[in-house]
Amino acid sequence: MATIAERTKQQEETAAWHGVSLRTIYIVGGALVLAALVIWGITVSGRRKAEFSARELDQARSVAETGNLPLASSSLQKIIQSYPGTPAAEEAVITLNQVRLVNGQSELAAVNLREYLKGSHDPQYVAAANGLLGAALENSKRPLEAAAAYRAAAGAAGVDYLKAEYLVDAGRAYRDAGKTAEATAAYREVVDKYAKTASITEAQVRLAELTAGKM
Repeated sequence: MATIAERTKQQEETAAWHGVSLRTIYIVGGALVLAALVIWGITVSGRRKAEFSARELDQARSVAETGNLPLASSSLQKIIQSYPGTPAAEEAVITLNQVRLVNGQSELAAVNLREYLKGSHDPQYVAAANGLLGAALENSKRPLEAAAAYRAAAGAAGVDYLKAEYLVDAGRAYRDAGKTAEATAAYREVVDKYAKTASITEAQVRLAELTAGKM
C-alpha cells in the first residue's frame, strides 16, 4: 500500500495536472472565441462596406443619368478609392470609363482600362473592361488594337450573346484595319458557334460582303 506521503504527492501531482489542463482549455477556448469575434466583425464590416458602396454607386449612376458627368465622375472615383475590392468599386471603374467615352475622353479611358486590366478581376468585369477598351481604341482610330480588345472581351464573356456581340465588334475593327482574313474568322465564328444569338444576322451579312469581295 502507498504511504500517506505517497498518496499526498500523487494527489498534488493530479491537482497540478488538472490545473494546467484547465488553464490550457481556458486559453484555447478564449482564443477560439476571440477568433470567432474577429471573423464576425470582419464579416459585418464587409457587409456594411458592400451595402454603403452599392448605395453610393446607385447615386453616382443617377447623377450621370441627369447629364452631370463631371459630378458623376467625381463620385465614381471616390467609390473606387474608398471601397477597393468591392463589387461596387469594380462596377464603378466600368461606369466611370463609360462616362469618359460619352464625354469624348477616349484616350483617358483607354489608359485607365489598360491599367485596370493588369489586375486580377472577375471575368464579367474583364469582359466589360475589354469591351470598353475596344470602343475607346476605335474612337482613337486604332482599329487593330481595338479588335484585340474585343477578342479578349469575347473570350472572357460568360454568355453566348455577349461573346457574339464582341466577335461582331472584333470583325468590324479588323475590317477597318484592313485585316480581311481576321474579320472573316470573327464573323464565321459567330455563324458557326452562336447562330441562336441576335448577332447572327449581322455576322452573316458582313461575312457575305467579305466573301463577295473575294469573288
